[in-house]
Amino acid sequence: MAAFAAAFERMDFTACRYAGGWLGLALYNALGKRRETAIQNVRLALGVSGARANQLARRSCLNFGMTFAEFLHLRAADESQIRAYCEIQGLEHVQNGLQNEKGVILLTAHVGNWEVMGARAALEFPLTVVARPTSNDGVQSFIDDVRAAHGVQVISKFQSGREPFRVLKNNHALGILPDQHAGSEGEILPFFGQPTRVWTALARLALISGATVVPAFGVRRTPFLANGRIVAKVSRGWNVENRGDKDAAILEGTRRMIGELEGVVRSHPDQWLWLHRRWREKDGAVFPK
Repeated sequence: MAAFAAAFERMDFTACRYAGGWLGLALYNALGKRRETAIQNVRLALGVSGARANQLARRSCLNFGMTFAEFLHLRAADESQIRAYCEIQGLEHVQNGLQNEKGVILLTAHVGNWEVMGARAALEFPLTVVARPTSNDGVQSFIDDVRAAHGVQVISKFQSGREPFRVLKNNHALGILPDQHAGSEGEILPFFGQPTRVWTALARLALISGATVVPAFGVRRTPFLANGRIVAKVSRGWNVENRGDKDAAILEGTRRMIGELEGVVRSHPDQWLWLHRRWREKDGAVFPK
């Protein structure tokens, strides 16, 4: 992995964006079943035509290629490069949340470039992210090294539940990306009107810890190739409050989380990762014919 990354480390972010775009398009053309999954996902969620769904899925893959190449460059990028490539709008919402001294949960997603946003955010406040490890130890070690080089700490989603609470107790920020299928652990709830397994852990963690949930999404400027720099758009924070029924509070917080995710995907449908199996027939989802 390190040998492959070396070529991208010698480029700057702009060159990586162009090279990554070509990689993304090549990937899209090479994909078979996954390409069809992406197109079906777009049609199910947004109700668009097959042609429009193909266009959005293709551009989503273009964005993914860019994100991959930019991540490979991150290890060689210095602070000034990261600041120039990613700006933060709404940083005061994180700062306001930290004033409560119970930590902040950054609600984000696999949209735009979440890795560059994380590196940029870590220049402003202590950041730990919850991530699913890959099955390849060598690849995972490389990913961890890149994140650590910019001060982004990582908690495996399979680690003890104490670690996220420790981060919040220290009044740090904890990044969570709950936009993928939650597996058997998730609650079946509507996402874009279709039932799917959704993580409730974010709302549960916010309720127990008292941490403020702050939505933050690192979206890409348009047009992709001509500009493509990242803007971390941070919104006003909110809390999950127990008004006498803990389960109801968690459900309400999870529904609000879903609304935030739907909002950013609707605003930037060509920047979300549509390739994964977000909706599944066994969960009750009905795909368009």
